[in-house]
Amino acid sequence: MADVALWLMCIVLILAALLLVSLLKRVLKAATSIPPKIDAIAGVAQAASKDLDAVAVLLTTQGYIKSIRASVLNYGGSLDAALPDY
Repeated sequence: MADVALWLMCIVLILAALLLVSLLKRVLKAATSIPPKIDAIAGVAQAASKDLDAVAVLLTTQGYIKSIRASVLNYGGSLDAALPDY
């Protein structure tokens, strides 16, 4: 009876080891698939970063437009007097 229990424990141990190896192979496969995805994301992030460089220029342009608009509005009455009506 003890021999049968010993053989059953050996079989269970072998099956557990095979399952462990199988799971570790899946984990390794998933881990090795990550770096190419990171490289792809890095490329997209660099392109997006270049697009964001234009934001500073847009903010400067908005400031200029506001100052020009204010200047034109200040001269609004003077322009009406200086330009003839058609």
